Amino acid sequence: MSLIQAFKSFAKQVTQRSTGGQDTAATARDLVSDVASDPVLLGQLAEVFTTLSIPFESTKTQLLLPEGLVLAVQPVETVALSDGRVRTCTKIVAWHAVYFPQGIAEYQHALAATEEAAIADGLTQWANIDLVVLLDATRDVPRDCTVIEMNTAADEANATARYRQVILGPVAHLATLPAPKKKEAHPFCPCCLFTESIQTFHDVLQSDQFYGVRLFASRDHQQVAAADCRVNGQDFPAAVESLVHYAEQWPQRGLEFRKQFIVIRSVSRRLESATHMDMPTVSDDKRFPDQSK
Repeated sequence: MSLIQAFKSFAKQVTQRSTGGQDTAATARDLVSDVASDPVLLGQLAEVFTTLSIPFESTKTQLLLPEGLVLAVQPVETVALSDGRVRTCTKIVAWHAVYFPQGIAEYQHALAATEEAAIADGLTQWANIDLVVLLDATRDVPRDCTVIEMNTAADEANATARYRQVILGPVAHLATLPAPKKKEAHPFCPCCLFTESIQTFHDVLQSDQFYGVRLFASRDHQQVAAADCRVNGQDFPAAVESLVHYAEQWPQRGLEFRKQFIVIRSVSRRLESATHMDMPTVSDDKRFPDQSK
C-alpha cells in the first residue's frame, strides 16, 4: 500500500469514528483538498525533503508525510533589493486529520542572490526548525523535542483532567561575536524564549486549541533589542515586550538573534519525561488580549 493510499484509509477511519460514518464537508478526508500549492514551490519543497532524506509522497497539490501530516506551500512575495539580492516570503499550511484538522500556517522569510536560492533557503530552514516540532505534534508521545507540561485543572480534585503541552523546537541562533568566557547565570536553553514570555500566553494556555507559535528576539551592534511573535501565523504583540526585555539581558555578542517554533496543545495524560510547570497567573489589571479569535 502506498503512502497516499494509507493516508486516505487513515482519514476515512478518522471520519467514521468522528461522524458515525457520515461524510460531511468538514471531514478529515475533505481537508486534503482544501488548500492548494503553487506547483513550482511544491516541487522546491519536495527537493528540500529529498536532500534532507525526509520521506514523503506527492499529490498534485500537497506533500504527504508518513504520520499523516499534510503540507501545502504558497507564494507571498518576492522583492528585488537595490544591492542585487532578493528577499522572498512563502507560506506553508500544515494540517493533520487527528491532531490539528483545522490547519495552521507559518511564513518563511529568506534573503539570497536569486529568488530560487532564497526560497530554497527559507524552505530548508523551515524543514530543519519547524517540521521536527510538527512531526512531534502528530505523536501521542513527542520523540525529538523538549516538552513542558502545565496542569490546567481548576481544582485539586481534577488535577489530572487536562494538561497543556508545550513542544519546544530547536533554536536558530546567530551571534557575530564569541560567547564571553564568564558563564551566564542562566545559560540559554530551548525553554528560555517561551519561559521568558510565558505570562503573555496565559489565555492561550488556558484554552484547548492547537497553536503553532513563532518566537523571535534580537539585539544589534548598538544593543538595540527587537522581537516578534506569531501565533498560527498571526501577529501576537502581547509577547513582544517580554521578548525585548529578555534580549536586553543577553551578554554582549554583537549582532545576535534567537528564533524558535513551538507547538501548544492539550493532552489527557501526563508524560513522565516532561518538565512540569505551574500555569502562569495574570493580575486583574494586566490582562492580555485574547489572540485565539
